[in-house]
Amino acid sequence: MAVNEDAVKNAHMVSKGYIRAWADKRNVVDVLDLQDGRGYPSSYLSATVVSYAYDPNVLTRNLERDYSLIEDAGTPALVKMREREPLTTAEARAVIAFLDMHLDRGRYADRTKVRAPAVVLRADGRIEQTELALGDALLLSQSFQDVLRLAPLGLEQWPWQVREARGLATGDGAVLLWRTTDGAEISTISFPLSPTQLLVIGEDLPDDVPHNRLLAENSKRWIVGARGSLNFSKAAVVAAKRSQE
Repeated sequence: MAVNEDAVKNAHMVSKGYIRAWADKRNVVDVLDLQDGRGYPSSYLSATVVSYAYDPNVLTRNLERDYSLIEDAGTPALVKMREREPLTTAEARAVIAFLDMHLDRGRYADRTKVRAPAVVLRADGRIEQTELALGDALLLSQSFQDVLRLAPLGLEQWPWQVREARGLATGDGAVLLWRTTDGAEISTISFPLSPTQLLVIGEDLPDDVPHNRLLAENSKRWIVGARGSLNFSKAAVVAAKRSQE
């Protein structure tokens, strides 16, 4: 699948096909940018966009293309779940890959401008001083043994349910991992499918879990909600607090 130049330039940190479920009839969502301390309405097509976010500076793999393929397979499966249609095993795996991608992006959502110094050994033996961009960090993290991946957990064999909810937000920290006790294995994964639907994989969750608060605490930069659902002033408060940490 070819990725055009505009798609590479305007990289979405939270997939636009996914957050479309939060858009109103004018295709507008509410957005909190916790890094810049701003809240504003935006078309879902341009929400959470960072120019050239996934372009690596050193490595050569096309990360934007990888993500596009995952979105192309995963987004239709998310739509099927919203419509209460059962998934095939292949579609369930496509959703798991989508959740893994969302986790990857979320880990680095507030580091799009960060550059890390590095020493590169070229194939011809030359040693160069350079900097790693976000795309490099994301690609390198795929080989880290201590980075959690959902695909090896066999989630397609766990219980899946779509629970009714109300006023759910989403964001770069929307994949929440639950354990019965500290240090235990992951027992549940939750992920908002829309403002009124929550995907729960694994053990059930209590009805009174404060999903939006936990999602906000888990999100590094972006929170997205239905139009009129987010308090824009909160973005500046959170940004100021985090800058002091």
